[in-house]
Amino acid sequence: MNKSNPTREYVNDVLDTTVDDGTLPPQLRDLLVNDFPLANLNGADRQYFRLYSENVGLMTDEAYPPQESYAQGSIGSACYGDPDYNAHARDTITSIKTETALLDHFARTSRAVNGWQQDKFSESIQTSRVEDNRSEEGEEKRGLARLLG
Repeated sequence: MNKSNPTREYVNDVLDTTVDDGTLPPQLRDLLVNDFPLANLNGADRQYFRLYSENVGLMTDEAYPPQESYAQGSIGSACYGDPDYNAHARDTITSIKTETALLDHFARTSRAVNGWQQDKFSESIQTSRVEDNRSEEGEEKRGLARLLG
């Protein structure tokens, strides 16, 4: 743990998401930033975030042609008259990753309702400071006891 700031590692561990392995589209990665769990959301904010993430999911789905579509690869390029077009349907794994990223976003933002996550961090930091103070006091007494004894 970092000696200069013992809470930094804890906060980073709590906010870290293992869902983003670098293969998610940018719009989904944006939903997984560490700012959302640290927000102080009310019920209306939470509803907005839920609807927004659903819209991002729909836009992500629409960026890929359906499995049965002919508008994939070079045929899609010819259909659209775009030589740079090379979209292919998403495989099952990518679809699952998308759903998992949306669920992760939903779970992470639920920790922000009424500042819950920040309250938990404050409680943890206060507890850590009290424990640190107790251990320092104990060391001082043992040290004085050795000098006087």
